[in-house]
Amino acid sequence: MFGTETILLIIALVIFSGFIGMLVFKKTKLSDVLLLMILGLLIGPVFQLIDFQTIALIRELAPFLAALVLIMLLFESGLKMNFFKVIHELRFAFVFIILVFLASITVVSLTMLAVGWPLLYGLILGAIIGGTSSAIVLSLIERMNVKPETKILLNLESAFTDALCIIVTIVLIEIVLSSTIDAQQISHSIAGAFLIAIGIGAIAAIIWMKLLRDIKTIKEMEYILTIAVLFSVFFIAEFVKSNGAIAALAFGLVLGNSWAIMNFLRMKPITLDTNISLFQKEISFFIRTFFFIYIGIIFELSMVTSFVILVSIGIAIALLLARTAITKLLYKASKKDSSDNKAISIMMPRGLAAAVLASYPLSAGLQIDFATQTIQIVFLIILFSNIITSAGVIFSERKKNDKKTSEKNEALEEIKISEKIMGSET
Repeated sequence: MFGTETILLIIALVIFSGFIGMLVFKKTKLSDVLLLMILGLLIGPVFQLIDFQTIALIRELAPFLAALVLIMLLFESGLKMNFFKVIHELRFAFVFIILVFLASITVVSLTMLAVGWPLLYGLILGAIIGGTSSAIVLSLIERMNVKPETKILLNLESAFTDALCIIVTIVLIEIVLSSTIDAQQISHSIAGAFLIAIGIGAIAAIIWMKLLRDIKTIKEMEYILTIAVLFSVFFIAEFVKSNGAIAALAFGLVLGNSWAIMNFLRMKPITLDTNISLFQKEISFFIRTFFFIYIGIIFELSMVTSFVILVSIGIAIALLLARTAITKLLYKASKKDSSDNKAISIMMPRGLAAAVLASYPLSAGLQIDFATQTIQIVFLIILFSNIITSAGVIFSERKKNDKKTSEKNEALEEIKISEKIMGSET
């Protein structure tokens, strides 16, 4: 185990790594997420700078870290969203989320069926990797040159698919173990995860805004007490078998739009201290940096086989093609501005939710061969999907920058021509 001085040094190095990664992203558009994951791979599986006993202990922290990362990043995301734009985009986002999720499960299950897996096992694998990672998506889109509506769409997708992946994976495993399909149970599980969680988060935020407005002593410790309420909201949602991550997003969304929402409810409004957003930004920065290095550290290279590599590459490509096709079809059908289609299509990174769910089939008692291969495939999909996303972000951002430069040059040329014409006329 590490001593106190070593732990403090590790914390310092994590912060420096995150800052350097952020600078690299700004200069080159190369995803700092991928760089941090590679750093974790070098520290853990490649050079084995951390012993196996410590890595095993670190893996046990996965459920806690998954919850902490989702809570903090979704809360920060909610604070930045415009409530009324979210409502406006919600119908389109819902259709997009469901279609992409179903398409992901379909292409994965068909790929695994082609290599000899039973259909239900393929569906389980599809559910595990069917959603994008909130932590990674939120980290990337904040620094990408895309419209606010696109950010809202990708935010909502990453938040809601985390819950979808968990629910559908558990339900499918129960179907395999019990050999029965209960459609009512499935619909109740999904409705409970979303609707109840949104209600808990929104109601808690409204009550908390009223307390912040009316009690001065609470106002003095506004940020730390808000975080305590946030964690309580997550606990309550999970306790009633709903989804804590969605509750955290709803809590942040209502708080971030406190003035408009309290006016709408005809309550005396309150303006949140801007320090909440500032503190949250820096805390989220540290947590996400540590999280991505952690993903690399717990990656098990020893379990990877050539079969798994080929299958994982095939699945990653199939997921990209399915996502691209649905994005184009939906935007064409809805006649919405499609300028961000490429950015939406490549935003397909998988993360800790998939990593945590990867071992669930094995622990639930499914056939060992399929369950073990599931773990291997999921970890490689996490890596490959992040490589695709990183490459796509670089290409998309550079293309947009080139277009802006070209438009700027054309505008300057037009000004020069106008000046020459004016000069000749005089």
